[in-house]
Amino acid sequence: MKARLQSLPYGLRLLLATLSLGIATGLVGIACHYLLEGVQSLAFGQASSDLLQQFQEAGGLRRFLVLCVTGCLAAGFWYVLQRRYKLQSIRKQIDLAGNTDPVPLPHLLHAVMQIVIVGAGASVGKEAAPREVGALIGGRLAKAFFLTVKERKVLIACGAGAGLAAVYQVPFASSLFVFETLELAYSWQNILLVLASTYLANWIVQPIVGHDVLYHLSAVSWSLSSFLQAILIALLVAPLALVFRFLAKQANRKRCKDETILWALPLVFLVLGSLASFFPIFMGNGQVLAQALLSSQPVPYLPLTLAMKGLLVYLLLRNGAYGGTLTPSFALGIGSGYLVTLLLTVVGIHLDPALGMLLGATVFLGTTLHAPLTAIALSLGFTGQDWSLTIPLVLAAGMSYVIRKRWEKGK
Repeated sequence: MKARLQSLPYGLRLLLATLSLGIATGLVGIACHYLLEGVQSLAFGQASSDLLQQFQEAGGLRRFLVLCVTGCLAAGFWYVLQRRYKLQSIRKQIDLAGNTDPVPLPHLLHAVMQIVIVGAGASVGKEAAPREVGALIGGRLAKAFFLTVKERKVLIACGAGAGLAAVYQVPFASSLFVFETLELAYSWQNILLVLASTYLANWIVQPIVGHDVLYHLSAVSWSLSSFLQAILIALLVAPLALVFRFLAKQANRKRCKDETILWALPLVFLVLGSLASFFPIFMGNGQVLAQALLSSQPVPYLPLTLAMKGLLVYLLLRNGAYGGTLTPSFALGIGSGYLVTLLLTVVGIHLDPALGMLLGATVFLGTTLHAPLTAIALSLGFTGQDWSLTIPLVLAAGMSYVIRKRWEKGK
């Protein structure tokens, strides 16, 4: 088998590896979907299309107990796992490709635990797990098909993008993510490989998760006043996103991995559980908060809620949990954009709150991911908006990019 594979033309081996990656990562997305639903059903009762309603119907005591138990289990799991194995981030896998291969089993278990804590109500994002597994598969397939180290790095990045596409059904945004955030070099070959893997993964997962958009929002239009709204939201929201990115980066860099995790992480889950027992809006990765705002549902004490949500993400990551910041960033951006639009009405400037939320999400995502184009595609893809809305979003993303660059230059 080995000799037969090596005898195949190199281009054919690269194509087969890419197609295998798309299929395998799509199956990973399906597995993550069922695992997340299973954890939520086990923890909070029968699954519902309205996640906030499912949390509410479970009752405050059940929410509190689930989060407390989850915190203890997660702390013990990650303490033992990291004592025995060294976990490699996607960036590390790319850098070490051809030198050191990550051990599959601990990385798979690590990804499973991330999905479990999100399903149980933790405030971190679920997207990191399928991205990491996709990258792991990409590296393994590249090695199995005897590809060069250069192509192995490309397939690891493709796997991360395909994982994001599989879990959120946004293949175009996921393709942009690979080039902007993972800094894959632009070339016709790389573009084709990324598009093939992300769109194939998305196609594999769609029959299971459906074609519906992740967040429901009526069609949004724009006018000349939208340009003013885009500029003001970029000026006011970008600094908040920079603070959140700084905190998340510090949390990941100084994450507890020693014995401290055994009491620190359960304590954070205890705090989260205490809050969630009275306010279920704090449950989960930010999806329920974002959907509540997009559906025009009242969110009491919104500024405090947003600040606390961001703080919870920081505390979880700092004290030993793992997870993504994409969905929390989206939710915080939605809320920030909505708040800025409301504040403008106080001074007599009446603008569209729905557009304000999309602009806020674009600015927040673009700043935290260092990926303005990805942020635009995610905001539109998540909510199913028409691409004509790109024009004001580009202005907001461009403004936030300039603000971020000036902030980095002044550091």
